[in-house]
Amino acid sequence: MIKCHLSELNLSNNRISALPSELSACSVLENVDISSNSFVSLPTCLTELPNIKTIKARKNYIADVEVEVILANNNLESIDLEENPLNKTTFEELERASRVSSVKISLTARQQEDWEDLSI
Repeated sequence: MIKCHLSELNLSNNRISALPSELSACSVLENVDISSNSFVSLPTCLTELPNIKTIKARKNYIADVEVEVILANNNLESIDLEENPLNKTTFEELERASRVSSVKISLTARQQEDWEDLSI
């Protein structure tokens, strides 16, 4: 079994797009920064961390997030998803969740794409 004693992990600005599932073995990890990388989805192993408090995932290519999974982690205090191209449904779900949840969810105001207003 892997022993991990890290409480903070900064992987920002590394052009990475995936994390190893073994990261979830880092049971004392509280703060993770994966900002300014190439993630297209929020790594599941982060939300599985038992003591995670802060996830910074700004400036990636994340379009979809499982909101229920984020809210299911009782220790999570904040998640930063600013400057990600979140799809409309996910953005609205996260916006709603931020009003009723104790988790601080940081979002950048979403710009409607031209193709979203096509009335056919």
